[in-house]
Amino acid sequence: MALLIVTAPWGCGKKGPPLPPESNVPAAVSDLRAWPREGTVFFGWTIPTRNVDGSRLQDLLGFRVFRLDRSLNSKDCPECPRNFKVVAEIDIDYPRAARIEGGRVLWADPTVKPETEYTYLLRSYNSYKTPSRESNRVKISWNTPPSAPEDVKIRSENQALEITWRFPEPKRGVPSAAGFNLYRRSEGERFGFLPLNPEPIQGKRFLDGALQNGRKYSYEVRAVRRFRGTLIEGPASSVVEGIPGKRLPPFPPRGLFAVPQEGGVALRWNENPEPDIAGYDIYRRAEGEETFRKINTGLVRVPHFLDLSADPGKSYTYRLKAVDSSPLPKESDFSTDAEISPLPTK
Repeated sequence: MALLIVTAPWGCGKKGPPLPPESNVPAAVSDLRAWPREGTVFFGWTIPTRNVDGSRLQDLLGFRVFRLDRSLNSKDCPECPRNFKVVAEIDIDYPRAARIEGGRVLWADPTVKPETEYTYLLRSYNSYKTPSRESNRVKISWNTPPSAPEDVKIRSENQALEITWRFPEPKRGVPSAAGFNLYRRSEGERFGFLPLNPEPIQGKRFLDGALQNGRKYSYEVRAVRRFRGTLIEGPASSVVEGIPGKRLPPFPPRGLFAVPQEGGVALRWNENPEPDIAGYDIYRRAEGEETFRKINTGLVRVPHFLDLSADPGKSYTYRLKAVDSSPLPKESDFSTDAEISPLPTK
């Protein structure tokens, strides 16, 4: 991502438009945040919509981002005077190096260097070029990011996916990871800017629950290291994909009984207790036959069935299977058998 460096001072001494009253000054940004990641520091903040007096801000032109650098090298003088410098100017209509989404600005500073402390602030300005007051300040200490996690694997559960990974042993003298961040996207989406976990994951396993069975999800893992109070995130692992789904089949149906009647055989059974039962398949074997044959063309969705193809002059044995609603439907074992004899002739 390109970075626009502005070296011109705030004012040049030229005569400009008349200054507005104090009430027309844009309100200061108060939620500037930073996310150190992959050799870059990303920033985000909400676009102000009001002036300092509470009136609607209608002439916002842009933002100026300021940075104060301090080397963490022991030879540097911590008491030496330093000044904030403009490192970016973001036009609200043509943001170029920044991105504007949903009333927020996203901007990145790729010029950070190891062993350096940075403090950022910004000011918005209106059509009079009148700056707002300073935003809140954000201070970070930058150093080399950790490497990417390896051997990322995924395992399917019912309405959940378990993601595991491995992190290589750090080289001598390099701090190990302080934790991991996990990012998720659904099919047709892109990875979010923020991880799923509010705090770094301490282990190398994460169970992502409350997912939709049959829907594809993708994940990437990033290690974070802690440097002087700053969490620095490294590059992403390889992307893994998974589809949550039920692993165990339904219980076999219970309570099957069959009653011969004129025109066929009536079957009834107890409804399965599982909430994801899609229906039942019914199997029949006539006297003298060796194998059971499924007699329903589509899933039977209620716990009863009338077999109109049964010959009232024959004996039959019936059994059932329950089928769940998984993307790859799972069948139960057979129920106990129900046998009937032919109806007596009149």
